Amino acid sequence: MPRTPRPRRSAGRTASAAGANGYLIDQFLQDGSNKRTDIYGGSIENRTRFLLEVTEAVTSVWGGERVGVRLGPSGTFGSMSDSNPDALFGHAAARLNRFGLAYLHLIEPRIDGSKLRADGLPPVAAHQLRRVFKGPIIAAGGFERDSAEAIVESGDADLVAFGRHFAANPDLVERLRRNLTLSPHDRDTFYGGDERGYTDYPCHDDLAQVA
Repeated sequence: MPRTPRPRRSAGRTASAAGANGYLIDQFLQDGSNKRTDIYGGSIENRTRFLLEVTEAVTSVWGGERVGVRLGPSGTFGSMSDSNPDALFGHAAARLNRFGLAYLHLIEPRIDGSKLRADGLPPVAAHQLRRVFKGPIIAAGGFERDSAEAIVESGDADLVAFGRHFAANPDLVERLRRNLTLSPHDRDTFYGGDERGYTDYPCHDDLAQVA
């Protein structure tokens, strides 16, 4: 029987498994939502089964080097919760090592959706899971220029992702490079509407020309 050919891998493209923010994989992981009594519920090993099966399925097509996984350790967005998040996400991160992933993207628990739960909280997710996960780590959630540089310099993360600052600063990379003032963001426009908060934020140099 002839083998079914695999889809061609596209250079530079990366598939991502979203295991955070209350999406399906996160619902299986955290025991605040997972009340199953079958092989996908109960123990930490069972609750991580779905994440690992999805990751195995995707990497079997694309290869681990083109697949990333996003987790939200201790994340509460979407009414999520777990009774022992350190054990759960430590186990999940350790089991993900076998796939040779492009990255593990970690949302810091100081973030709840698009909002900071509290000011001044340090990043902890990347710090904890760096001891477990052997591949590249992307840290996300509540970072500013200085704190992003600090976590990369410490070795707890290889990259830092920005959300709200990129929404308000289309030239964020250049602003960070030149240490320019960032435009403030409008949270009320984050999840839909019209062009406000989507395509109407000016670049820094455009503001300078208007001034």
